[in-house]
Amino acid sequence: MRKFLCVSVSLLALALSGLGQGGKTLVVGIDADALTLDPGNFRHRETETILRNMFDALVTRTSTMEIVPELAVSWERVSDTEWIFYLRDGVTWHDGTPFTAEDVVFTVERTIKEGRISGRTSPRKGLLDPVTDAIALDRLTVKLITAVPYPALIAFLPHHLIVPKHYVEAVGDEYFAEHPVGTGPFKFVRWDKGVQIVMEPYENYYGGSPAIPPVGPAKLERVIFRVLPETSTRVAALKAGEIHIATRIPPDLIPELEADPNLRVMAVRGTRSAFLEMNVTRPPFNDLRVRRAIAHALHVDLIIEHVLGGLATPIPSLMSPDSPFYQDLPRYPYDPARARALLAEAGYPQGFSFTLDCTPPFKDVALVIAEMLREVGLDVKVQVWEWGLLLPKLLARERDAWVADWGNATLDPMDIMIPKLRTGERGNYSGYSSCLYDGLMHFAEYIARTAESRLAAYQLAQELIAYELPLVPLWVAQEIYGVSRRVVGWQPSPDSRINLHRADLLD
Repeated sequence: MRKFLCVSVSLLALALSGLGQGGKTLVVGIDADALTLDPGNFRHRETETILRNMFDALVTRTSTMEIVPELAVSWERVSDTEWIFYLRDGVTWHDGTPFTAEDVVFTVERTIKEGRISGRTSPRKGLLDPVTDAIALDRLTVKLITAVPYPALIAFLPHHLIVPKHYVEAVGDEYFAEHPVGTGPFKFVRWDKGVQIVMEPYENYYGGSPAIPPVGPAKLERVIFRVLPETSTRVAALKAGEIHIATRIPPDLIPELEADPNLRVMAVRGTRSAFLEMNVTRPPFNDLRVRRAIAHALHVDLIIEHVLGGLATPIPSLMSPDSPFYQDLPRYPYDPARARALLAEAGYPQGFSFTLDCTPPFKDVALVIAEMLREVGLDVKVQVWEWGLLLPKLLARERDAWVADWGNATLDPMDIMIPKLRTGERGNYSGYSSCLYDGLMHFAEYIARTAESRLAAYQLAQELIAYELPLVPLWVAQEIYGVSRRVVGWQPSPDSRINLHRADLLD
């Protein structure tokens, strides 16, 4: 009973801590807690969403995905393998220490060098893989050196938040991961794990990117990211006025939120490509005819219309239509008769049985896909997993097929075409392996000297995947938020980050 009372009082105190700030406390209901508060030690979109409010990067993106200066004021590519960044003067860390080029060098080395985070290598190393060195030329000038020409560098830099050399070295990686100090518009107050992360404005903030006005200090008195994993809980809290922004709103709840005069729905096309992926290392999916039969059996446009409320864009390859590398290929048409014929050619005239895996956000989609596949004679069972349980089984090639997505916030092929389909890569759960595909990736990443030749290599690779079909591309869905009408000065971003620097709350 004593333990129960202590927990109850603690939770009440947490709730009151947000309400006590009056009308200037903005609360975001987010579906997952941060994994860490160390910008160098995660690959998790909710973690980046939270950290983006406490840390800045050399460059950032606008809500329309344009790359603009942030901690850097400008940059130039002085050779195929050398970039120079000129840093903003007058920036300070949340403890008052001046920001310098040494912090950038420390951040880059901590990311690209083995064992630099308490003996472990940064999981973000792959996002800067070609970078080999960082050199401080003076207090406010940094040179980055790459092993090979790396034209995609600028597209990846918004995802590398700069950390303070002096502070991390003084307190250590473990302490820093729970007590961060950044240069961003908000500074850390408290992390109640599994419950909330609390921030308050940094009074000496330099103002942020001049390309994203208005420049200046944050307008809010406090920001809270409250962890509410269940969609129903987030929506109920939003309608009750307990939170002001709710993430991951499913399309079927949009009419309910739009009917509330105090709320609005805000949506933007995201950067996550969804697909049905198959284990191509064993029967039946090692047969191209089976994979093409699956593609012809899916009425993707119908799923988008009736399950996703029309809030998605069908895609013929992994790339988003917003990417400059997008290849507008013909999609496999919905053709159940052709699907049955291909199955018969492959030796399955009576079909076969398999399990289609998914995580909770894809449950409804997976159930509809299973029904469409039953129409062509396949016996499909849907199994819903938590991602942490499903991932090891995918890596071990133990599953048949699954519906999932992959984020590509850089809109560059290196961020999705390499990890998803190159032989042996971390996201290649299908087991697909092609010398031609790997060669095209190598050419684009290490050999191509012009933007045109790099584009040609990636577009040819998209044509190859459309032919060999280790996965069936489905769509890029919209990111949907429920938002209180009190919130002004904030727009959702395609890369799903929630930057609250310029947000405010009406009385």
